[in-house]
Amino acid sequence: MPAPVFSEYRASTHHKRNFGALYGALVLLSLHWAVVLYINSSFLEQFLSGKIIGLLYTVGSLITVLCFLATSRILRRTGNYGFTVALTILEFIALIGMSVTETPFLAALFFVLHSAAAPLILFSLDIFMEELIGNTEGSTGGKRGLFLTIMSLTGALAALFSGFLVGDSIPNFSAAYIASALLLIPFLFIIMRYFKSFEDPEYSHLNVLSGISCFFGLKDVRNVFFAHFLLQIFFTWMVIYTPLYLSKVLGFNWEQIGQIMFGGLMAYVFLEYAIGYIADKWIGEKEMMALGFVIMAVSTSWFTFLTEPLVIVWILAMFMTRVGASFVETTTESYFFKHTDGHDSVLISFFRLTRPLSIVIGSLLGSLTLYFLPMQLIFIVLGFLMIPGLFFTMALKDTK
Repeated sequence: MPAPVFSEYRASTHHKRNFGALYGALVLLSLHWAVVLYINSSFLEQFLSGKIIGLLYTVGSLITVLCFLATSRILRRTGNYGFTVALTILEFIALIGMSVTETPFLAALFFVLHSAAAPLILFSLDIFMEELIGNTEGSTGGKRGLFLTIMSLTGALAALFSGFLVGDSIPNFSAAYIASALLLIPFLFIIMRYFKSFEDPEYSHLNVLSGISCFFGLKDVRNVFFAHFLLQIFFTWMVIYTPLYLSKVLGFNWEQIGQIMFGGLMAYVFLEYAIGYIADKWIGEKEMMALGFVIMAVSTSWFTFLTEPLVIVWILAMFMTRVGASFVETTTESYFFKHTDGHDSVLISFFRLTRPLSIVIGSLLGSLTLYFLPMQLIFIVLGFLMIPGLFFTMALKDTK
């Protein structure tokens, strides 16, 4: 006679199975996103000027910000499961549209839909994860660390894969967009298979005025927020303008660009866990955050002076920028979450807004810069934009 299966065991097994399903969904989502992340600006450049491309990134991110501010109302009506399924279908349509369109208007429309939907899908996975973690906050760091490592590794591999899909002669972006769309099919299957019965938490409304008042009243939280915001501006400029510069100014083909991006992104895989461990055990976040901003400012500025199209040189240059970014990303997130807990939902919501807000402001700044300067000088401007990060960092109270 088989032993009885207790309800606690069934619940535990179901819980672990859902975590495995969530990480599987994350791998697919990260691959789908990263396959097209670095080719979007070059795809749009077939139809529009670099100045207009920055404005499209702004429009898409403004929609994301507005949706983010309204998510509590949306989620109360649809639930996170319905929200995720609807966004995934919208994203699939946008990617297929980008793969076949031949007109500037439709290219712009589908891109705006894609740039608005993709971050919101990631946000919906964040809700699934928070509910699965529940009250076992002692495991949050490990699970979040695995979450970031998966995104870094799959992002690097997808960037390399994307270069081979686009090709080494005349760029063919359609294959990359189709591949990105097809990855959403197993992703949607996992969501529908494992999260259809997801029990939604009570979604609290984000009070913007109350959040701003609370935010500006906490010096350390405010300073680390601005430091993280500058990091997100760095990411925005790198995603939009580096592929354009490498392809149009230096003449790299897309297989070479994929190799360069892969080499640079591996810095996150090698360093982020170690940086977080060192910050916890020995020297705290402040010193490493400051070092990261110095590395980012110097290494990004040097892009302007690398005029020879040598793959190995650009891999090293890209790797160094990501070394600096990995220091800043890990330490800003670690510092922020050491100064907040689960009750600080308003502050955490504001912190999550840094990415779409940075795309709005960063892409506008990029478009404005291109009106006055040639593209190769945009990296010197980006280097100078990282310098205020040192002032925000030095104003922090160290955790060690």
